[in-house]
Amino acid sequence: MSGKIMATLVVLTILNAVGLAINFALPSRAAVGGLSYQELVRDPDFLRAVQSIVQECKVNVDLAKLTCVSVQK
Repeated sequence: MSGKIMATLVVLTILNAVGLAINFALPSRAAVGGLSYQELVRDPDFLRAVQSIVQECKVNVDLAKLTCVSVQK
């Protein structure tokens, strides 16, 4: 490899490592019905709703795909 390409790769690798270390991503925040994440985790109605949805879904990890069967109740 030429020196310029190698230097560019080294710089990009360093920038990537710094970006991962600093982690610019903002944490996700739950906002359903004005409830915080902790309140949602403790809410039995919300938990039942999520569990009923999840039971009807299948995850294909290899394709990063979620497939849910729509069931009318």
